[in-house]
Amino acid sequence: MKKILLSIMCFCITTLSGCWDQVELPDLAIITAAAIDRLEDGKTRISVQIFIPRTITSGQTGEDPSSASTFVREGIGDNLANAISKLQLNVPRRLFWGQCKLFIFGDELAKNGIRKEIDFLARHPSPRGKSLLYVSKGEARDILTLIPPLERYSGEALRKVSQIENGMITTLKDVDMGLMGESESVSMPYIKKLSQNDKTRKSNQTIPVFEGTAVYKKDKMIGTLNMKETRGLLWLKDEVKRSTISVKPKGEDGKVTMTPTIGKMSFRPKIKENRWMMHLNIAIEGDIVQNETQLNLLNEDVLMKIQGEFEAALKKRVGQTVEKLQKDFKTDVIDFGRKFHQHYPKEWKKVQDHWEEKFPEVEVHITVNAKIRRPGYIGPPAALPRDEVKE
Repeated sequence: MKKILLSIMCFCITTLSGCWDQVELPDLAIITAAAIDRLEDGKTRISVQIFIPRTITSGQTGEDPSSASTFVREGIGDNLANAISKLQLNVPRRLFWGQCKLFIFGDELAKNGIRKEIDFLARHPSPRGKSLLYVSKGEARDILTLIPPLERYSGEALRKVSQIENGMITTLKDVDMGLMGESESVSMPYIKKLSQNDKTRKSNQTIPVFEGTAVYKKDKMIGTLNMKETRGLLWLKDEVKRSTISVKPKGEDGKVTMTPTIGKMSFRPKIKENRWMMHLNIAIEGDIVQNETQLNLLNEDVLMKIQGEFEAALKKRVGQTVEKLQKDFKTDVIDFGRKFHQHYPKEWKKVQDHWEEKFPEVEVHITVNAKIRRPGYIGPPAALPRDEVKE
């Protein structure tokens, strides 16, 4: 019996296949970020930032500071698939997309439509659904060639800025689902090269930063929101991470600034007598981080007044963003359509084919409830004589 089992095992071992298609790490070109541009002749250019493992300087410890961390290669074709095929011809190693966390579209491509590019990225097995998408001011390739002072390459700098900054975070999955959703609209972070004022550095020794938000109707970029309007959009999407709100109380020369620590947005769609209404309720709690006025924030009456000022300021900020989306862009990137569809499926069927005409007619009612949790360790303004404090 043992001989029979041993014979079977030996036979099975000879039939097992090995990793015949395995590619060793030294044979891979690891892509960290990609930029896609539309050229004047209508062709597509794909530029990739390829990571270079740094070598150890002989006789020393640590990395060689003179060696670059990445280099940029590109391919040009009739479409993205063809351009990537041409790109592979310019790289001696097999392209590896598993670590590509960023895709940047040039604004010229974004204005002409990105549906074909999104289709390729969504179908291709290598790009991840959580990859971050951006639109650049000018050509996207320029972002990849930047040399950041603190990070090893511009792709890593952009990723970290996205994590800590107040700009939008949009993934490949978000865009794919958004273009197939009720509104067929999406938004992406709009980035640019930070101006370099230090004459001792070259113009490309800087980092990419947020300029605002690119707004898409279907798959074409139709305009941008500035940073102030982007803050309002972040509240509407319930995605505020870090922010400050400053108000100038009536009768005061200075401002009071609060940092929200807790924020929650709720939506309540309502249809009554053929009137489509959306009720937005924003609840925020925050701390006072600066008081430029002469007001004593430990006074309860003063604190209630300041809370009212914050409520009015946030209501105005969000209202301006909603108005621009409804009146100027006529684009529902805040998913009003999906919320009406969920609550009123029968009524939605009547307007879904012309939602871009119905969306601007939706009455938006905004309610804000603000609460100051901590006015700071001191109530009166710092270094202000006691007799000048307004109670």
